Amino acid sequence: AGVQLPPLRPNSGPPMAGANDEVSGSWDKVLGSSVQDSKSFGLFDFSRDQALRGVQSEQFSQALQDSAKLARKVRALQDQLTITSAKKEAFRAQAQRLEKEFRKGREQADALQKELLESKREAGECSREAQEAVSMMTEMRKAHIAEVKLLQRGLAQRSGDGGRNRVNEMADLVDKVGRAVVQRDEAIRDKTQMQAQLNKAMRDLRASADECNRLRKKSKSLGDALSEAKRKGQYKPPRVSQDTGEDSDCEFEYELQQFEKRFEILEEGPAGLDVLASNLSKDKQDLEKRCRSQQETIRSLNNTIENWKALGAEKDQQITELSAKVEKVFKERALLEEQIAQKQREIADQVEEERKALQQRIEELELECDNARAAADGMEKASTRLTRELVKVHEQYTGAPPAAEASAAALPGPVKGERVAAEQGFEAKTGEILDLEVYKDGDAVELVVREGAQGQEHRIKLDPDLIGELDQADPWADLFSRVGMDPGPQRRAVISTKLSEKEVQLGSGDAPVLLTVYRYSARRFFVTGVDLLTQKVLNLSVTEGMMTPEIEARLKACGSDGEVFEALASFVRLGSDGAGLALA
Repeated sequence: AGVQLPPLRPNSGPPMAGANDEVSGSWDKVLGSSVQDSKSFGLFDFSRDQALRGVQSEQFSQALQDSAKLARKVRALQDQLTITSAKKEAFRAQAQRLEKEFRKGREQADALQKELLESKREAGECSREAQEAVSMMTEMRKAHIAEVKLLQRGLAQRSGDGGRNRVNEMADLVDKVGRAVVQRDEAIRDKTQMQAQLNKAMRDLRASADECNRLRKKSKSLGDALSEAKRKGQYKPPRVSQDTGEDSDCEFEYELQQFEKRFEILEEGPAGLDVLASNLSKDKQDLEKRCRSQQETIRSLNNTIENWKALGAEKDQQITELSAKVEKVFKERALLEEQIAQKQREIADQVEEERKALQQRIEELELECDNARAAADGMEKASTRLTRELVKVHEQYTGAPPAAEASAAALPGPVKGERVAAEQGFEAKTGEILDLEVYKDGDAVELVVREGAQGQEHRIKLDPDLIGELDQADPWADLFSRVGMDPGPQRRAVISTKLSEKEVQLGSGDAPVLLTVYRYSARRFFVTGVDLLTQKVLNLSVTEGMMTPEIEARLKACGSDGEVFEALASFVRLGSDGAGLALA
């Protein structure tokens, strides 16, 4: 063992264990022919076979040491591969768990989206019902205004002690109509509050939709990260053969060469696996953080859904209450309509009776008028004959030319036709006291206006279109209410022109008023309005004495009736006592 042998030449060693007998024989022949006994060989007490066996034993011991080193390396690689496989299985289990949580989050997001669409649909239905309620309220307002005008006209036509009870009944009816209007306004305020709450709910729904979209994008990014983690975790390390059977030297050398090749390939493997393991650990931590944040978001969304459900239940309760109120208003409106119809029938019967009485009285007065006209004609003829006689006498004594014909030509001609209406001492909207008469001759209608007992007489031919604009129930009363005087350069009687009728807001804090403006001349107007809350009639006569330079300049700049209405309405305000109108 302590002898140092010289190095062997290549291909000069003995054959490997397990070689066939022919190779051994050829090796012995070579040794026998080439190797000679050394002179110093006799000093040692062992033969050639012992030397060969010593060389072989050293080679075998070296091979065993190399094999042990390689076995240790293989065991270390197997341990690293086992750890990597365990980490890969853990990552796979975690990826599956994250995938389940991601799928659950997606299902919750779909449920939230469905609830959001349902809430949008309910909001659309509520908005449509609100629009229908607004249109219905508008129709009710127009109907109430028409009814109030009719009742006011009926009350204006009634007078005397005999109709006092009926006037009280009509006043009660007007009071009920006013209360109905107040209830309608309360319903409008409730509708406004509901609209504000609905707008808030729509904003919250839009915010929830944006949050759902954000969560959907976040879920998609998490899904991509999960797919990337799965892809990174799909590495399959090569499995080491566990075959413990005895191999030949050639097979061992072949396996050793293959192992060296694999070792060279996997020389950087542990470092790469460590880097991969650290990356996967970081991805795992990121996914856990995202999962926790998503769970918190889901909990917050669930709380939001519960709040929305509670708010929806509250809205349903409010809608139920409003529906009950609307139904109650409908019932009261139906009752009022029935009472109004009954009062209208009673008023129509009373008006018919009074009309018959008035017709009989008119016939009596016409008979008296005919008798008086016949007597007046006789007196006029006698007066004419007397005048002629006086003229003749005057001509005989003075020789003056006749002037009767000139004076007769200066006076207006006699009125033709039948008198159908008359009013004595009527106070016009422009402030004058007028005597009014209407004569009708076929289709021609003429209005005769006298200003005072000794005033000038004015005649106006009435156009059929103007007659068509009048109230057909009592056209002549409506006509007399529109008659006034234009100071003009030439003073004359006129019939006012209706400029426009609109609902306006007089001032910032005043109630809405249905305003109507009539024009008599460029500087005379009559303004009337109806307060839509109290149903009170408000009037204002505008004359040239009330005009300020600012108002006159504003009116002169207007080019149409609508502009004149808007300009004059901008200066009209409620009076200090609230019982009339005034100019600002």
